[in-house]
Amino acid sequence: MRTSLEPIAVIGMGCRFSGEASSPESFWDMLLKGRSAHGKVPSSRYEASAWYHPSHERKGAINHDSGFFLAEDPSLFDAPFFSITAKEAAGMDPAQRLLLEVAYEAFENGGVPMETLLGSSTAVYSGCMTNDYELLSTRDLLDMPHNSATGNGRAMLANRLSWFFDLRGLSVMTDTACSSSLTALHLATQALRAGECNMALLTGANLILHPNYTQKLSYMHMLSADAVADGDAIRAIIGATGINQDGRTPGITMPNQEAQADLIRRVYDYDPESMKKTAYLEAHGTGTAIGDPAELAAIGDTLGAARTPENEPLYVGSVKGNIGHTEGAAGVASLIKVVLCLEHAMLVPNAGFEKVNPRIRLDEWRLRLCQDATPWPAHMPQRASINSFGFGGSNAHAVIESASEFFGSPHKYAPPE
Repeated sequence: MRTSLEPIAVIGMGCRFSGEASSPESFWDMLLKGRSAHGKVPSSRYEASAWYHPSHERKGAINHDSGFFLAEDPSLFDAPFFSITAKEAAGMDPAQRLLLEVAYEAFENGGVPMETLLGSSTAVYSGCMTNDYELLSTRDLLDMPHNSATGNGRAMLANRLSWFFDLRGLSVMTDTACSSSLTALHLATQALRAGECNMALLTGANLILHPNYTQKLSYMHMLSADAVADGDAIRAIIGATGINQDGRTPGITMPNQEAQADLIRRVYDYDPESMKKTAYLEAHGTGTAIGDPAELAAIGDTLGAARTPENEPLYVGSVKGNIGHTEGAAGVASLIKVVLCLEHAMLVPNAGFEKVNPRIRLDEWRLRLCQDATPWPAHMPQRASINSFGFGGSNAHAVIESASEFFGSPHKYAPPE
């Protein structure tokens, strides 16, 4: 891997994931125990029984009546705390409201005094691909909120954070479908290394509030029915990142195995020695008949192929069994999982794993699925890769190292006091 890249430190995190995973600590507990937050669609979202039909082909229907949903009510929000009136908050996408809360927690988690953010060149990058709330809030044009444009504009997922915290750096919303937030990570690291900002806030958002988009995915067979100088507490180090595109494939939603493999090689600077020192890969893991074999074949052609007989196989996992497919937020969910695994020097089980797709040749590709909580291989660097791809062909890949690995000495993360 390129040694000239300036390392980027991860100093703080916050999250709201499915079930009770409402903080990095509770999320780690879920990961370690291999729990899944899968459950019935809450009636507060929509009445799933009215939309359900087992066939993918039934137009206007959804082929499942369950999914992954927050335990807390996303409509709850302390508007005055964020200098927002009750009327304005009612017209805001709940994803905007949640990002305000989680961003505040991430800054606190990183020990960043709020007053130091004011007027700073801190950038904001948000990944998102859907906006269910706009469908709900604009169904009756006579009753449409007066602030619908700012309340539902996806650019506001980043811009609202920049406004509230008075951040003067770049403020960008990316949509490359499911790879949105890992693409945002790449753009953020590029901006930091180019000196365009002194700190970057990376976010991803996805809320299922209406069955419309789920119907589309069901019909398309995309749903399965089953900082050292500042004295910051550094949680992990972001190494090389990269993005590319599949180009022309038999169908726009069909992944390109070779394009994904090319991206991995480029991120690792075409260095097999560096590739074989990565112990774990957090896969996109769509759970689809085409997506998983293509992704794992690309991983096998690169990171797997770099392994010698003396090396044990590359461990592979995906967070989607725990919290579902968070769509535009999938990349940042994978990042938080990987940082927690590196901090605890543990590999966690794949929740809900039952059997391997027969098209996936794990032994041949030198890959191993994580089935139990396992200590990080003692003879391997604490380094992991994250892979992500969108259904329109946009791919992203990132390499993450533990702070201990980077500093060459034990570096236990301790939350700021």
